[in-house]
Amino acid sequence: MITYCPTSKFRAPAELSPLRCPVSSEPLEYAELPRFDPDLIDVSQIGLWRYAAMLPVVAPDRERITLGEGWTPLLADTWSGLDLLWKFDALMPTGSYKDRGVSVMVNWLLGLGALTVVDDSSGNAGASLACYAARAGLQACIYVPASAPAPKKAQIATYGAELVEVPGPRDASTKAAAAASRMVKSIKYASHAWHPAFLLGQMTTAWEIWEQLGRRVPDWFVAPVGHGGSLLGTWRGFQHLFDSGVTDRLPKLMAVQAEPYTPVYDAFRSGQDMITATPRMAHIRADGIAISAPVRARALLDALYRSHGTAAAVSESEVDDCHKRMAAQGLFVEPTSATVAAAIEKSRKLFRPGEIIVAAITGHGLKNPPLMDE
Repeated sequence: MITYCPTSKFRAPAELSPLRCPVSSEPLEYAELPRFDPDLIDVSQIGLWRYAAMLPVVAPDRERITLGEGWTPLLADTWSGLDLLWKFDALMPTGSYKDRGVSVMVNWLLGLGALTVVDDSSGNAGASLACYAARAGLQACIYVPASAPAPKKAQIATYGAELVEVPGPRDASTKAAAAASRMVKSIKYASHAWHPAFLLGQMTTAWEIWEQLGRRVPDWFVAPVGHGGSLLGTWRGFQHLFDSGVTDRLPKLMAVQAEPYTPVYDAFRSGQDMITATPRMAHIRADGIAISAPVRARALLDALYRSHGTAAAVSESEVDDCHKRMAAQGLFVEPTSATVAAAIEKSRKLFRPGEIIVAAITGHGLKNPPLMDE
């Protein structure tokens, strides 16, 4: 495979290229992926590896590392008077959508001879990487903010990964993990934010939705955005269906952010093609998207403009309210996922009657449960 930079058009063999474009400093993506061929879907597989023919990341002489991730429910529901569908990626092996990208990324890194994998995370990506590293027999070292939710940190440690708590803002963990990965050749920076294999894994969300809708594309896809892997990866998946001639339409996107971490929302509302990063130290319940400087911000904004979509920002009180009301409907999700419900509610006039709205539920409620005295 080839990696390329959407901004500079830099290209290099995927096995040899860095994660960061040497020209633009933007994250790289895979190019020249196999055409999406519906006839090559392996219907005997119920997880994302039903699309193995379109995921060329497993070395021929290696057994695939998988825990059955993918093929999560598309749950019909009503929210704020709107009919919609929840893409319930909280029902993954580690309880978050990150398992899609991490499964694909770990299989790719194994083929490159990785012995130890390192990542920085607010919790979900770290737990996922710790899990799949354990399954693959790899060592894992996860750098997390000291303020990360205790259940997420406990999950990481339980899988046997080395848990390194880093004081200060979220990006302090990123810097520490990147520095550690440069020390030894066999240590791979398995970054959910930067690695193209992670983004490739997230493309399967679109392919599942397309299948589950009877080989149709929804009118809207709504997802919380921190670094943006869920939203951008799903958009790339729909683009791949379109480019392969499988569909003749694309969905509109809604990027949801939680105040005060709203760089994508701010840039979109101003018509900009790049964000202005403003480092913050505020603790918010939607910790999974408390990102001041999304590494794929340029690509995210481009996707929003191309899809004729939008961005929304929600407050802490709106998230708390929707979190409780979702639970009252039997939907126990982490606060980060409740942001999509809040955004849909305050943006409901955007949606036309009869439109198919798919909203991503990215994390389980046990990841960051409310305190009993709240």
